Amino acid sequence: MKTKLILVLLTALYSLGFSQPAISKLSVPESVPLFGLYEIAFDMDNYDNPYDPAVIDVFAKFVAPDGKTFKVNGFYYEGYTFSQKDGYEKAKPNTKSNGWRVRFTPVQTGTWTFSIHAIDRKGKTSMSSDGYKTFSFSCEPVENGTGFITKANSKYLKRDVVANGERRDNSYFPVGPNVAWYDCKTYYDYTKPTGIYFYEKYIDSLAGNANYMRIWLSRYQYLSLYGPEFALGEKTDTTVFFNSTLNQKDAAELDHIITYAAQHDISVMPCFFSFGDFRYDGTDSKGPGKWTNNPYHTLLGLEQPHEFFSDREARKIAKNLLRYIVARWGYATNIMSWELWNEVSNMDIDISANHFQRKVSKWHSKMADYIRSIDPFSRPVTTSMGGTKGMETLYSTMYKNLDIVQSHNYQNIDKAWSSEQFSHKLLNLADEARNLYPDKPFFVGEFAFGSTTTDIFKAKDPHAVDLHNSLWSSLFSGSIGPASFWYWHILMQFDHLRIFKPLLTFCNNLAIPSDSFTSHTTGKVVKPSLVFPNNLETYYMINAAEDTLFGWSQDTAFCYQSLRHLAQKDVSKGHFGKTTPLDPKSYLMTMNPNTRPAPSSNSNSILLPIENQHVGAKYTVIWFDSETGLEMTAERTTATVTADGKRKVVSFEFPSSIRDLKQKRINNTFGDAVFMLTIDRSTKEGSSTIGTAPSKKISVKSVKKPN
Repeated sequence: MKTKLILVLLTALYSLGFSQPAISKLSVPESVPLFGLYEIAFDMDNYDNPYDPAVIDVFAKFVAPDGKTFKVNGFYYEGYTFSQKDGYEKAKPNTKSNGWRVRFTPVQTGTWTFSIHAIDRKGKTSMSSDGYKTFSFSCEPVENGTGFITKANSKYLKRDVVANGERRDNSYFPVGPNVAWYDCKTYYDYTKPTGIYFYEKYIDSLAGNANYMRIWLSRYQYLSLYGPEFALGEKTDTTVFFNSTLNQKDAAELDHIITYAAQHDISVMPCFFSFGDFRYDGTDSKGPGKWTNNPYHTLLGLEQPHEFFSDREARKIAKNLLRYIVARWGYATNIMSWELWNEVSNMDIDISANHFQRKVSKWHSKMADYIRSIDPFSRPVTTSMGGTKGMETLYSTMYKNLDIVQSHNYQNIDKAWSSEQFSHKLLNLADEARNLYPDKPFFVGEFAFGSTTTDIFKAKDPHAVDLHNSLWSSLFSGSIGPASFWYWHILMQFDHLRIFKPLLTFCNNLAIPSDSFTSHTTGKVVKPSLVFPNNLETYYMINAAEDTLFGWSQDTAFCYQSLRHLAQKDVSKGHFGKTTPLDPKSYLMTMNPNTRPAPSSNSNSILLPIENQHVGAKYTVIWFDSETGLEMTAERTTATVTADGKRKVVSFEFPSSIRDLKQKRINNTFGDAVFMLTIDRSTKEGSSTIGTAPSKKISVKSVKKPN
């Protein structure tokens, strides 16, 4: 990518005696590949608050080859270089690269033109193609590339891609865990952060296993643009960044993390604020994240955390922060969505009061509108709740003007019974969201097995059976992707990131689902047990035309709760009944092919109700291996809609190669498989497929990337 360096100022600026903002040392690239970063660099005068557009407002207007205009805000930039010593990060300012930047990603090939604008209290400067210089660049075609992630319809996401020279919309299902912050020497020793090198190590582990991670921008001792820099733990005279002094070192870290993630096909959901910084005692009394250290309290002077949502100056500072984030990282095609808050419902305020809940909802609505006004690429906006009990007003109002409904859930699976098992709990969360917001995507942004997760993986579930089960069941709960696990360091410790890979493989081969798909389960709660026909636990999706069904089915002996009971000896009382005796050794039966639980029933039949297809309609049945995500080609078969009393059903068989009833044995680790049924077009007129949302197909000429 060639770049021109323009060392002169506009002649007009000289004639005006610099009464306007003075732009100098302008560096503009001559070309960029499609979906590549186009970055403009330049110098300007110093300003007391370069992060406030009321002081200095910098932006560029780009005109696409088809005439469409994109406005992109500029941002103040300070350079840093990073090195590694003894496994820890060393950051050093690089003042030679300080200045201003505009970052943009072109979404059309051809010739683009642009103008640069700067407005301060003295006046306005416009450098445009009509003035001293003609600013333009060429966007070159690519053979393969990934563009932005946006909403495909009211329930699912899509991604703009070029594959083998052909441009189209692909489905996008986020598959991956949280990676909210990096490690330090110890949890409270911030003098030795691993920084970007932890993220490199973790992203390397995610690559090929996942395509998504969630990251926090509000952890003072790790990544945060504002707040105290806790380089020495609880030291009180540390630097505090706020309003006019954002943390440029952490911003440079995030530059590296987002770029490195993109290089490994990992998308990111950045989260801006978190409840812990707005609690009097913080999430941990020893940690820096608490209201007593929050600059909205210490510097702005807010007395109570809830004033953050209503105080005019607090809202202005928050908007300026969002503006900076979108300006600096809005170019990145691997930003999946913007998340305003982590678990806002857990703030240390009387959040149960309806008037507070309405304030929080109003703040979210206004900030979402603001982000939409400054993000030219229309990424979804979301926020998260830690729970809904006592928060009914908040939950029923906050997401009205947001794009993705998000929930977090933690369950102690060691004590869970019946409908409390995670697979069913995650479906219930999705159902709750759909009841309130039937036309919005849903996502479980955090889940884990309570505070005992380390113990669960270490001693009781070392092969991550319930993680595997929770991911597959939640994928078919109507969510935009499988639930995102929280304890990322534990996943790495026990090598459980591999559990995500089969879901990624399966999802990568799915077309964009239409928003008519609804989620279902064959299970019914019959206290104290959760009962499934033929002891096959099945979660599935079906579209309105009923020409496509896909889902996950598992022998009930292989859910975590069942594995900890004497399943083979007491199946008559159900696998989830509180009366069945616990046997810690029974879990180990799944690890040895010779001692795995036998099939829990004498039938492999799965019956799913059908309403809109006629008796005799046929489906092609395709089965996928849950441990690879690949099709089990030998299991492809057909199924026919039949009458079952007063109802119609489609009946098909669970793969006998896995659930071998003749030999009374299970032949894979988890006793499960994934299925897809598509209508035989010869039996139904006007049938559609899973990808009922049409895909764009645009021919893109193949050329080599410019040097």
